[in-house]
Amino acid sequence: MGELILCKRPIAAAPFYIESVSVNIYSIEELSWFIFHHTDIIEADFISDELINWISDEAGYRELAERLRSGLNAKTPFHVLIEMILSSCGYLTPKEIKDTVREVQLQAGLSPVEKKKKRADLLIKNGNIRKAIIAYQNILALGDLKRNIYGDICHDIGYAYARLFLFDEAAAWYKKAYEHNLSIKSLMQLLFALMEQNDEESIADIVNTYHIRDDDLERARAVFKAAGETKKIDDAIKNITSEDTDIHDFVNGLKSDYIKRYGA
Repeated sequence: MGELILCKRPIAAAPFYIESVSVNIYSIEELSWFIFHHTDIIEADFISDELINWISDEAGYRELAERLRSGLNAKTPFHVLIEMILSSCGYLTPKEIKDTVREVQLQAGLSPVEKKKKRADLLIKNGNIRKAIIAYQNILALGDLKRNIYGDICHDIGYAYARLFLFDEAAAWYKKAYEHNLSIKSLMQLLFALMEQNDEESIADIVNTYHIRDDDLERARAVFKAAGETKKIDDAIKNITSEDTDIHDFVNGLKSDYIKRYGA
């Protein structure tokens, strides 16, 4: 799970697999850790018959499993069931348990799209890039998304492809992202993806389409070169948000040009 977790009982021989984020859990302590760090993505169906059976048969917490099963049958509020799990092993402090339970209650107000996006973001963080791409595309397939949200998810897909060094696909998604969210970050990522491929024809097309000045393009090239051709695109974007005044002027200039041409 990325850090040392002390367990009161032997770890389970068979882990509980959280499919939505591709994570294996081997103990109640790890389960508590996961809940503590990911309250924003768990939903009521997280406590399932499968999880309860694992808690009983593999983790060895039979009494806890029975209480959870009874609570589930009695339609006990989700945050109360979560508190049962967190209080069962002493992994978290009483304050951490209280804060986590309160956070679970607050996160219940997130929309399904927001929760799905957070799960996909976690897949990226855990290195499951291709699964993340599918997860993001499934969100787009839902339809009825706000224009900026649609664009931001396209940006995430572009980032995922860039992580796989598939810069042609990344560029296509960054372009789609910018067309929807008008984010300078998406435009910068698009330029960097094309620079990774030395695709001067496409760069010229982007320059003409969005009226990027020659001196601004050269500054973008300088940022890209400084980042190093073997670095990931997100390393380059960090440079664009530095304290360099010229870079800020560049970003503001691009935004101003676009607004003048196409409106806010």
